[in-house]
This record gives sequence, C-alpha cells and structure tokens, in this order.
Amino acid sequence: MSPAFKRKIGRVLWSLVLVTLVAVEFWFRNVREPTAPRPAVEVEVERLQPLTGVRFIDDDNNDGDSFVVEHEGQRLVLRLYFVDCAEKREYKLVASRLKDQAGYFGGLSIPQTLKLGQQAKAFTADLLHSLPFTVFTRWERVYDSPRIYAVIVFEDGEDLAHKLVQAGLARIHTKGVRMPDGRKANDYENHLREVEKATRAAQRGAWGMPRRALGKNDRK
Repeated sequence: MSPAFKRKIGRVLWSLVLVTLVAVEFWFRNVREPTAPRPAVEVEVERLQPLTGVRFIDDDNNDGDSFVVEHEGQRLVLRLYFVDCAEKREYKLVASRLKDQAGYFGGLSIPQTLKLGQQAKAFTADLLHSLPFTVFTRWERVYDSPRIYAVIVFEDGEDLAHKLVQAGLARIHTKGVRMPDGRKANDYENHLREVEKATRAAQRGAWGMPRRALGKNDRK
C-alpha cells in the first residue's frame, strides 16, 4: 500500500469520526435534553390583566360605556366589553346608531334615547366614584381610536356591564371576551341576556319608558 493511499484512507477515517461525533452531540442535545417549549405568547396576550389603583376621572366625553380613568399617572380611555349605552348627544355621525338603540329598547323616541344615555352616564360615574373597582384589560384598542376595551369588576363580584344591563341602561351589543373568572364570552353573553330578560319583566330603565304614537313633530 502506497504512502499516498494510506494518507487518503486516513483522511476518510477522520471525516467519519467527525461526522459521528457531530451526530452524537445532536442526539444528546435534542433527544436526551429536548429544548424547553417556548412560552405561549399568544395565550398570554389573550388574558385580561388586572389594573389596581385606578381612579375614575370626570370628563365631558364620558358616557355609560366609555370613560376616562387614571392609572399610575397615565390617563386611559376605557370602553366596556359586551354592552353599548345610548348616545348622550345627537349629531350627524351617530344618527344611525341612535335609531338602532331606540329600536333595540322597543321603539323609544330619539329624545327618550338621549335621556337614557344621560342616565347611563350618571349611573356609571356614580358607581365608579363611590365603589372600589378593578379594571381588567388586555390592551385591545377599539378600532383605531385611543380607547381600550376593558371589564370593570366591583367588590361584590359583579361587573359594570352586568349592572348597566340590570338597570335597563345598556343593550347587549359589541364584542365580548373571556371573563376574569374564566367564563367564555358566549357563556357570559347568555348570562347577560338572562339578566336583561328579568330587567324587561321588571320594566326597569329603558324597558319602563312609555311608548306612544309619535306625532309629526317627533324626531325618529
């Protein structure tokens, strides 16, 4: 066997040894010690985060389902999940929504619907001024606005959406979310519909407002 052939055989053997070592290291890292699973970032984003020490701020633009709060020196504009309160002012951009809101409550007039919106605004402000509450949010924005969807839970375990529906001051409308206690959005919406059914029977809030034949001077 010539020296050149021996050198060639040696290089081949060393190559096989190196390939074997790499294969063993790969097996050791990926079979004996599998890579730890990545955090489920998607799940974490979906979870509502509690914000404590939040303070309600009076603002002319507040209404029953959307309002300003302060948290750690920063002002936030919150928008409730699940419910929609009537408009408190009439202007061109909300004309169609006002009609929808009036129809939802069984055919209110526009003045009655606006009055309902003012009542909802006062109701929410009174609760958030007088009762301790916790804000739950996942920082989801309402379309492209600065408003952030949230759930507001009081010490009695009830949330603001529940209390508004129970008082007959909000319709069940807009998107939902898995609640802080784990209830799925569909399950909680069904719960609100049961609350609304009892509220209608008791004729509270909008459900107790008189319906009458509208005259020609009434706005529809």
